[in-house]
Amino acid sequence: MPAGINRIKMKYCSLLILLLLFSVPSFPAPKIQKETFTSHNKKRTYYLFVPDSVKQSAPLIVLLHGSGRDGLSLVDKWKDVANKEGIILAGPDSAGSAGWSATEDGPSVLHDLVELLKSKYSINSRRVYLFGHSAGAVYAIELALMESEYFAAMAIHAGGFRDKNEFDVISRARRKIPLAIWIGTNDQFFPLASVRATRDALVADGFTVEMTEMPGHDHWYYDLAPRINEAAWQFLKKYELPAEPRYDEYADASETLGLNELINEVNALQVRVNDLTTEINLKDVALNARDFVKDRAEINKIAQDEANLLKDAAATSRAAAAKAEQAGGLRLSDRYQQFLRLVAQHNSKYAEMLDAKREQVEVLLGSESFVDINARRSEIQKKIDKLQREANDLQKQAQKAMQ
Repeated sequence: MPAGINRIKMKYCSLLILLLLFSVPSFPAPKIQKETFTSHNKKRTYYLFVPDSVKQSAPLIVLLHGSGRDGLSLVDKWKDVANKEGIILAGPDSAGSAGWSATEDGPSVLHDLVELLKSKYSINSRRVYLFGHSAGAVYAIELALMESEYFAAMAIHAGGFRDKNEFDVISRARRKIPLAIWIGTNDQFFPLASVRATRDALVADGFTVEMTEMPGHDHWYYDLAPRINEAAWQFLKKYELPAEPRYDEYADASETLGLNELINEVNALQVRVNDLTTEINLKDVALNARDFVKDRAEINKIAQDEANLLKDAAATSRAAAAKAEQAGGLRLSDRYQQFLRLVAQHNSKYAEMLDAKREQVEVLLGSESFVDINARRSEIQKKIDKLQREANDLQKQAQKAMQ
């Protein structure tokens, strides 16, 4: 073979070897998938990202979008962090474009989605997290507090409580679930003062809250998403549930709203009882300051006024008990059923105590001697003390049921 041809073949082979050595196979990057699932007999849409780097027992972040957006808007911004860290992402769409609805997007919808993903992928059930932006941030807080033993931790951008009634949900948390907040100092929808108030209320109740105030930043999340998401993951990954997740079953959000309304009505009646009790105590002070012989007519008037107040207070306390008993018509978790049952029993027992107190006061309206009246009042006081102890014990049991 001619030497020139041989040299050409050797050069060709060398080039081919170099190409083989330095060529890198091209694999398609993992894609975001649009999927559906069924919850409460309704088809729901969500966006799923499962990175190539995912390992056994992977963490899962459920992403809750802002108003007018969809799940893709957050999954797309989180996929780089997820691909690097091996995180599975799920971004469900809210039922309506305006935002998250307590009626249509209740806890059971997110629970159904998470349990579906657990059945398909190797997800660490103790490392399921929430992240929300704007309307999704508010809903993330509410959802995490309601299901604090199901989600390990939450992080939000541009969100917080703005209405005083929203703070009521804090008392529902069985676990002090950790929270991280990112908020711009110029956020036009969530004033810094209201977000600080949200943080302070949670911290005062024993929650771990890390808040990052971003100077000059407004409500817009998407340009700063890489920075926010990376920081949010550094916070979230520090936490996992101390035990297997526990989900509190709610039939639907309308039941939850019914619970809120019922508790508010019971509280209003109890406030009325407390106000009447204050007036009753003042009457007691006035009676104790009078002389039984010299001020008999005045004593009778004060005693009659106090008896009327006690009758009103007992009726109001029974109304609170009846209202609490309406919980039996709601499909609530055992914990809330027990709580409201004890609240009803406490108010009933307190009404009995008020009846006994009225009986004691009305003794003063009789014509018996001071010795006989005093003896009867002392005997009735034993009954009052017993009923008061029983009412206090039921109140403590109710408080314990919510711990």
